[in-house]
Amino acid sequence: EDVLNSGGTENSSSGGSQPIGDGGRRVAEFLAKHVDLQFKNPRAQISTTVTLHTSHAIAASATSSSSTLCTISTPSNTTSALLSSSADQDPSETFQSSILSLFRHIHSKDVFEAFYKRDFAKRLLMKKCTSADMERSFLSKLKAECGGGYTSKMEGMFKDMDLSRDVMASYAAFLAGQQSAAASSTSTSTTPYSSRSPSLPCSSVDMDVQMLTTGYWPVYPQHPSLILPAPLASHKANFESYYKTKYQGRRITWQFSLGQCIVKARFPKIVGQPRDLLISLCQTLVLLCFNADSDDSTGGYTIVDVMKKTGIEDRGEAERVLQSLSLGKEGTRVLTKIDRDEKNVDNNNTTPAGKTKKKKSKKVRRAVSDHDIFVFNTSFTSNSHRIKITNVQMKETAEERSKTHEAVTRDRLYLIDAAVVRIMKSRKTLDHRSLMAEVMNQLKFPATAVDIKKRVESLIEREYMERCDGDRSRYNYLA
Repeated sequence: EDVLNSGGTENSSSGGSQPIGDGGRRVAEFLAKHVDLQFKNPRAQISTTVTLHTSHAIAASATSSSSTLCTISTPSNTTSALLSSSADQDPSETFQSSILSLFRHIHSKDVFEAFYKRDFAKRLLMKKCTSADMERSFLSKLKAECGGGYTSKMEGMFKDMDLSRDVMASYAAFLAGQQSAAASSTSTSTTPYSSRSPSLPCSSVDMDVQMLTTGYWPVYPQHPSLILPAPLASHKANFESYYKTKYQGRRITWQFSLGQCIVKARFPKIVGQPRDLLISLCQTLVLLCFNADSDDSTGGYTIVDVMKKTGIEDRGEAERVLQSLSLGKEGTRVLTKIDRDEKNVDNNNTTPAGKTKKKKSKKVRRAVSDHDIFVFNTSFTSNSHRIKITNVQMKETAEERSKTHEAVTRDRLYLIDAAVVRIMKSRKTLDHRSLMAEVMNQLKFPATAVDIKKRVESLIEREYMERCDGDRSRYNYLA
């Protein structure tokens, strides 16, 4: 346990004990990432199964050899029963049990919760869950270990997914009824269709909406100024009208950064059926700028032009989208990036003897400047029918990781405040040493005496408690 939590505890002069090291923060983070890798990667599941079966075989040989040494005291069928039970055990259950055996000894369970909840939300939204039953089984184990409050938000995410399926089923029935009513009225009326029902969606685009309850899910960046194409805008307006009619009093906020699209694209070098591009909504809007029927699409666009045409206000997001479409791995570069210095080529490329200089191939810069040009890659080829282009934003950055740790630290401050107020409210008056000891006993995460003392000073400033006049090391609760 001391190894998992980067050290043990040491006695504090202010009473009680305080942890040393990082309190198991990094171990909790890595454990959550390991679980995420196993739960979203089928190949990792297979490798885990092979590893577990190998360990069973090693255990079997050891057990059988020991049973031969103790033939008189151990029945011969005991070893075979143990081997059959371990071999028949579900590999996923074995993996979960091994994770929980480590989880029980980690002090920073709130760090594990923060990273696991963030990765769990991504698996649900990006449809990377290999088994919903396995996810629910692991949540039930965490709930039994840490209580219902530990997994309440993650269980709420599952409920949102179930609710989304029900809402989309009723929305599909609503659209079918609307379209049948429009068809019947068309046969009996000469009124143009567009003036009768301008909000009916275009049938060339299918849209699936997921309803996320605020408070359950992590906070994601918003792009409120995105300029949606006409079919998507029509779908959006029609769904908003339906949702507000069915659920009165609720407010809809669209999280465009989580949108995923399947775009059919045709390329000059690919003969036959169009390719399906699995890309994000922002990537879709950027690619639509390069449609053949767009004005000046053949001349290319700069990043400033792309931001104006798509409504992406975040410069960093626009750079990441253009980099993913033009500088990704082979088979995904549907755009071509032309560096600004390539446009200004020196015309004096000949030697005094009249021989042409050989032009050296220059590596394309990853950084995007205002003068760089992006054009449609007419020489793009791929044998895959479905091409997934991952956005650079989807990869975890050091900033995202630090923000998660900062959120955990901020939540810990609130929990310390609540523990101090709860203790002082019940005891009314208490000395400093006893208060420190009781707070550390109630907290479920490692905290230092310095952290608790700072929160006590903050509570005194906010007039939740005060120091005794005669004894400065004693506190009184203020009702």
